[in-house]
Amino acid sequence: MNIKFGKDKSPEIFSSIAEQTAEQIKSNKDKNKTTQLRKFYDELAMWNERVQLAREDKEAKFQELVPFIKMLKAKVAYAEGRKHIDKNFSDVFNRCIDQANNAETLRDAKLFMEAVMGFCKLEELKR
Repeated sequence: MNIKFGKDKSPEIFSSIAEQTAEQIKSNKDKNKTTQLRKFYDELAMWNERVQLAREDKEAKFQELVPFIKMLKAKVAYAEGRKHIDKNFSDVFNRCIDQANNAETLRDAKLFMEAVMGFCKLEELKR
């Protein structure tokens, strides 16, 4: 998957790339239930909102919160270890977190996961 954020992002990142990613994530019928995926998306969205709503300097706020944002990888690993999610989801989510290196790329990661969540819901309805 060509998941890249920031200036190098594809015009298709929130559409066809997100759709292909959702199909990959939902290919395992027994795991990656919406409630589990939503938990991680909601936390990512919360951190993004805290950064984007910073009154003064969004980049300074990002630097203050980045350890907590990167900690999402540990939470995903824990969920994978408990078999609530599979490697498909953890790989995608970790790629997003790895690229969240400033306020702009954090916003892109949040928007990408938002699009993926929408396409995951569609995949569920197809089954």
